[in-house]
Amino acid sequence: MKPLLKGQDCVDHDPIEAWQPTDPADVNYSLCLHIGPAEQQGADLFYVNILSEAAAFQLDIDGIKRSNKVLIVKDYSWDAVMGEVDQILRKVEGASWTEIAQKLGQWFDWEFENYRPHQPGT
Repeated sequence: MKPLLKGQDCVDHDPIEAWQPTDPADVNYSLCLHIGPAEQQGADLFYVNILSEAAAFQLDIDGIKRSNKVLIVKDYSWDAVMGEVDQILRKVEGASWTEIAQKLGQWFDWEFENYRPHQPGT
């Protein structure tokens, strides 16, 4: 089983695919990726912060802890971001969607990462 990018969105820049930063060397935004099994309908949400090298460097200098997963793009463009995402997706496969989603968690924050179903009587 392989993962497939089925969509994406960004709260800060909509549509993200058409957004052009004022300064391509200073990019920092949160991207939501809709990824699901290639053979099935539906997708889960995965989050990653997209940073230019300069923005990542500045965060390190300022001592700001990054709590989310990050993807650093040397020369920002939407094609560069999608190229990085595609490289990650091509590396991942598994016997079940849960296995794939957990592997994707190395690079992205999965919406169900810490989910625990409610247990009746607890």
